[in-house]
Amino acid sequence: MCGIAGLYGDIEAGTIDRMVDCLTHRGPDDDGYHVDGKHGIAMGMRRLSIIDLSNGAQPVYNEDGTVVAVFNGEIYNYQSLRETLEASGHRFTSDSDTEVLVHLWEEYGEELPIYLNGMFAFAIWDEQQECLFLARDRLGIKPLFVTTNQDSFAWASELQPLLRAGVEPTVNQSALSDYFNLGFSPWPKTLISGIEKLPPANSLLLSDGSRVQRQYWSPPATTVTRTGASRTVRSLLEKSVEQRLQADVPVGAFLSGGLDSSAIVGLMTEHKDDVRTFSVGFKQAEYDESAEARYVSDYFGTDHTELTVDMSAVDILPRIISAYSEPLADPAILPTLLLSKRAREDVKVVLSGEGADELFGGSPYHEMVERHRRISAKLPESLFTALKPVATHSPIKPRHFRYLSSLGSDEKLIAEVAGNFSRPPDEYLATEGQGNLPDLIQRSLESAESEYLHRQLTFDLSYLLPSKLLHKVDFATMQASLEARTPFLDHELVEYVHQVPTDQRFDGTYKPLLRNAVSDLLPERTLQRTSQGFNLPIHHWFRAEYEGLTRWLTPDMLRQTPHVDATAVRSIYTDHCDNNRDRGLALWKIVNYVGWYDLVVRPHKRDQARTVS
Repeated sequence: MCGIAGLYGDIEAGTIDRMVDCLTHRGPDDDGYHVDGKHGIAMGMRRLSIIDLSNGAQPVYNEDGTVVAVFNGEIYNYQSLRETLEASGHRFTSDSDTEVLVHLWEEYGEELPIYLNGMFAFAIWDEQQECLFLARDRLGIKPLFVTTNQDSFAWASELQPLLRAGVEPTVNQSALSDYFNLGFSPWPKTLISGIEKLPPANSLLLSDGSRVQRQYWSPPATTVTRTGASRTVRSLLEKSVEQRLQADVPVGAFLSGGLDSSAIVGLMTEHKDDVRTFSVGFKQAEYDESAEARYVSDYFGTDHTELTVDMSAVDILPRIISAYSEPLADPAILPTLLLSKRAREDVKVVLSGEGADELFGGSPYHEMVERHRRISAKLPESLFTALKPVATHSPIKPRHFRYLSSLGSDEKLIAEVAGNFSRPPDEYLATEGQGNLPDLIQRSLESAESEYLHRQLTFDLSYLLPSKLLHKVDFATMQASLEARTPFLDHELVEYVHQVPTDQRFDGTYKPLLRNAVSDLLPERTLQRTSQGFNLPIHHWFRAEYEGLTRWLTPDMLRQTPHVDATAVRSIYTDHCDNNRDRGLALWKIVNYVGWYDLVVRPHKRDQARTVS
């Protein structure tokens, strides 16, 4: 696991060093560079050593030094790939997974990514062909940010190195609109104009002034009735967990006590005798699942560590905002980072349950919305048309009217679910650009069946998962120099489950396909419960007027932040504190954006202004 960065084109002295310095937390063990002024290429990395601790340094080269790579991630099938490459005459100098990349490039060129099973973002420079090749893994587990100007192309594992490379920190208003509607910024855009995320399952080839981007994978678009689906899921999940235990350092797991994380821990204990587990609890009983995590730990005999979080967790918010490249309005970032820091004291790798909800349907909305959708199909379309203006102007629970009006269209319904049924931000947000949500939904439907549930799960898998959930886990764990691995996102498992019809994945109970797959592994108490995740009482924290939050809501701070209406925000905050309405989620979005602008954008604007002067 590493942080990578690079430049191609016009290279200024010292730029690559400044870029890589931003990534030290991602790789505290080592750094490495390849700089070739003749060809205008500079590549750098910071390494978190997991495999081949003594000889796995980067960059890596082919036999004659003409192909060089920097890599972030893990390739779980690297040993079998290495055997095939050695049989073809390739010579290796280390036991690291990274080295297979340069030889795979020599064998397969742009087809390289389809041979990889893992999580990855990498860059390869081929001196003889004078081309640069970048790729990102199928599900978007590892991030890759890119930018282009007239003189050069640059890439990095985070957004900050690209600002260090000289990108002007101007807010992308269209992406900002998406952020306030969704709570995250979906690929390919970022909140900085001119910087994009390379989409999941995409590669990029730059050569002789040309730029070719291609999608090398997508989830299957059609479903097939499966017999023995639970047995196959179990087999694929067992294989995935076993592969993700490969490491030359200690490996543990995040454990909530829910079905997903408990299944992972149970399978880990079949391969390891000394499993370490880590859970987070909350002082407010209604948010606390620590007792369930302890129960599962006791059942499997793991060495368990529990962390309790209260309102003081907000004190690390500035660090989080600075680390997350762009704002992410998921309060779970607080316990995720704190738990990652605690886990890093004992292990260097953790397994985590991200992706299970998007595959097996874990959201409480999924079946409720599908049930309402079936009922609405019996009603005349004119009813939904009539509800739309009511949804806009009714003072009585307008989100209920918006929801009812959306039931006439899958696309509108997916948009409402994606935004968590929250109020539109028009009352406090002033942007010229419109968000891209309708286009994103249409794009995701290309890999979906025609029925609602499959469409919703496909959108979640395509956008919610990489741009919110995986973004959160990657940046939180990497801030703690901890590697997170996600067994549910093995692409073979994803391909199989995505083709299972939704009537085999939903039967009115919680995740029946997964539950049946691990029914002999987990205790009945765990099989019969749902997990609430890392929910936090942020609405209480705002009403407590905790300084760690209110510092970003002062009139002066709001007035200094573009695109938000300071007067409207103060009115929302007062309304919330007076218990008139729960506006906690809107305030959390605002706090994260205002803090991000203050801690990330404004300092870079000052630095660039000093450089110009």
